[in-house]
Amino acid sequence: MSARPKAVVAWSSGKDSAWALHEVRQAAEFEVVGLLTTITDTFERVSMHSVRERLLDMQAAALELPCHKVRIPSPCSNEVYEARMEDALRSLVGRGVTEMVFGDLFLEDVRAYRVRQLQGTGITPRFPLWGRNTRELAQEMMRWPKDTPIIF
Repeated sequence: MSARPKAVVAWSSGKDSAWALHEVRQAAEFEVVGLLTTITDTFERVSMHSVRERLLDMQAAALELPCHKVRIPSPCSNEVYEARMEDALRSLVGRGVTEMVFGDLFLEDVRAYRVRQLQGTGITPRFPLWGRNTRELAQEMMRWPKDTPIIF
């Protein structure tokens, strides 16, 4: 039996990336080996949702996954952001990562950017929540049995 492909989750620290992680773990198609998060160094916060880095570290510990942090300045030009992401991706590929999971739902331009940025890196983008009805998705999240652990 061959090993499952290794994946990292693009971690915004929000519910969509958390649910994307849950879904790929449920499907067991990939071995999730870490989180990838952008940190705005000046503020020590997750760039996407402004969650404190300390809380991010607690999330990663609870998930029992290493968090690969891409540190960027504030303000940050797109050139600097892309160069730092390129370095992070190269490092992940060196560790055998071939898949990146995103919690994106419906923003075509964001998806197209992610696909474009991963072209030629050896990492395939995955979008397990893509196109899902947001109302139905929220209801699914809220129905999750409170006494059943979510396998994030």
